[in-house]
Amino acid sequence: MPSTFALNANALAAIDDLSLLARTVVEGFLEGLHRSPFLGYSTEFSAYRPYTTGDDPGYIDWKLWGRCDKYYVKQFEDDTNLTCQIFLDISASMDFGAGDTNKFLYGRILAAVLAFLMTHQHDAPGLALFSAQASQAVPPKAARYHAEEIFHALARLQAGGPTIIGTDLLGLVQSLRRRGVAVVISDFFAAGQTAFELLRQLHAQQQETIVMHLLCPEELDFPYRGALLLQDSETAEEKPVHAEAFRQKYLERLQRYCDDLRSECVKLEADYHLFRTDQPLDFALLAYLEKRNSL
Repeated sequence: MPSTFALNANALAAIDDLSLLARTVVEGFLEGLHRSPFLGYSTEFSAYRPYTTGDDPGYIDWKLWGRCDKYYVKQFEDDTNLTCQIFLDISASMDFGAGDTNKFLYGRILAAVLAFLMTHQHDAPGLALFSAQASQAVPPKAARYHAEEIFHALARLQAGGPTIIGTDLLGLVQSLRRRGVAVVISDFFAAGQTAFELLRQLHAQQQETIVMHLLCPEELDFPYRGALLLQDSETAEEKPVHAEAFRQKYLERLQRYCDDLRSECVKLEADYHLFRTDQPLDFALLAYLEKRNSL
């Protein structure tokens, strides 16, 4: 399946840009699914089903027919709509990574694309933001143009502050009365294991949780050389290191942390996915659809 993250992400800041990118990515992604002989999503994708004799021709998606030469009808089953809450980490540690691989940029676009896909399926996406404080930026709602509200909120965002899993964020989680899908987009860099508390609370609220763990290539590969002065973006603490001597120890600690996070997700029945920010968005969309279609 081709990459659907081919546009210049640095140029995408305004609401119109996010809307264009989200639509382009999702439409390209769905076209790839319908052309793929091995994925099996053509008949499983929850927003469509193959046309059969007796169906109202008015519900045929003619744009989809033009791309894949097959008839699909749109499904409007309001009683199967899911509440889909997107939790986006906007702390200072997310603002790291060169160019298009910046975690905050990637996470913001990923949230926009997921919101568009959720709306496309007639589900009810919402957007919650967290760093030092947490807020419900856009409440979940099942409406045709609801993704536009989320795009507006995302276009205004700036990253900053430490990652704190406090009472305001946990209060948002506890307000989720209806069983639904929770997508957590974060690098999970926080003091100790406090970031895990968010996942525990989502599990307690019976949310079907998808963890999208974002790390940029610099964090995963540590390509640096020579003497470095590393600075914690959230605490401003500095540490002088020599790259060659530090690399192996750093990579081992990072791997151990990722393994711990993955193990915690297994305990809490959450789907864990580690994403490099130089990966196409297709992988994240597939992860969401796999969870969505299993419910």
